Amino acid sequence: MIVITGTARVRDDRRAEAISAAIEMARMSRAEPGCAIYEVSITLEDPCVFRLVEQWESAQALQAHFATPHFADFGQKLAGFLADAPSFVRYEVASAGPL
Repeated sequence: MIVITGTARVRDDRRAEAISAAIEMARMSRAEPGCAIYEVSITLEDPCVFRLVEQWESAQALQAHFATPHFADFGQKLAGFLADAPSFVRYEVASAGPL
């Protein structure tokens, strides 16, 4: 399993557009084979900081996601929304269970 987490700070004047684009990206990504979780939320402390959590069944599913047209489209849009560099981390998880 592959898990990706991260944050991106968007420009205040582009926040509404960023929300709309993120909702569409999440909807399309969740429909992809191998996507277990794709969630974008806004942090409580700063309404311009978006948090991403993704879970993919395999590295192959994630690579297929990276090759989709909606991924490329979102990447182009995101560049215009960002206030600074985003930060993402990829985890390869061997096992998981309830807490």
